[in-house]
Amino acid sequence: MGVFSCEKMKKINYYYIPTVLQKIGYVLFFLSHHFFVHLEIKGKENFKNINGPIILAPNHTSELDVTIIPLLFPFFSKFFPIYFTTNSKEKYRKSLRFGWRSFFYGGVIFDLLGGSQIYSGYKNYSISLKNHTHHLKRGNTVCIFPEGSISLDGKLSRGHGGVGYLVHTTKAPVFPIAINTFYEMSWKKYFSRKDKVTITICPPMYKKDLIFTTAPKVEDFQLASRMVLEKISEVLKLKSKIS
Repeated sequence: MGVFSCEKMKKINYYYIPTVLQKIGYVLFFLSHHFFVHLEIKGKENFKNINGPIILAPNHTSELDVTIIPLLFPFFSKFFPIYFTTNSKEKYRKSLRFGWRSFFYGGVIFDLLGGSQIYSGYKNYSISLKNHTHHLKRGNTVCIFPEGSISLDGKLSRGHGGVGYLVHTTKAPVFPIAINTFYEMSWKKYFSRKDKVTITICPPMYKKDLIFTTAPKVEDFQLASRMVLEKISEVLKLKSKIS
């Protein structure tokens, strides 16, 4: 009975609660983003006739990026909940970038919102991305930022191989998502209603488009991630450091 209850609680925590909280956030940010930054989302037709699992691969411009991702889908979309790649609570606390917010980042709070921790430091994708592989193999949606961190200069970085590994391991299609742009947007600028944020959903890329060997290595996964970022770069027409 105790084991059953434990498993049941896990399902509640890692499916129902993230779904409910993401739907609440959906309403709040739908209203906020459309009113204050004149949000426009292009390319929704690229999700037509697609079933899960899917990988969403946005460029990373701001902490606000995660508030945009659920808005790519209809409110009652089959792609909810979305599982986001996150760092450990300890890693957030060690970062000076997040300031006082680091005390709330990571851990249980992020888990309940749909966060899925990356286990860094092992130099082994099967360990680092075991949570995300699990979600995709269960038919769920995973959002992973190919660059691995928020841009410091507004340009696209070379990125890491995580996207390539997940595509190879799970055969899930990946959608490059171009966010233009929350970069360096202060709250004062946000509430001024002078800016427009455009999100472009690119056509899906498949394993055959990204992995060209039967026994890929780290550099092959990194190449796949760079190819995803190249698609984003084409949309944004940004100079980048991904070549």
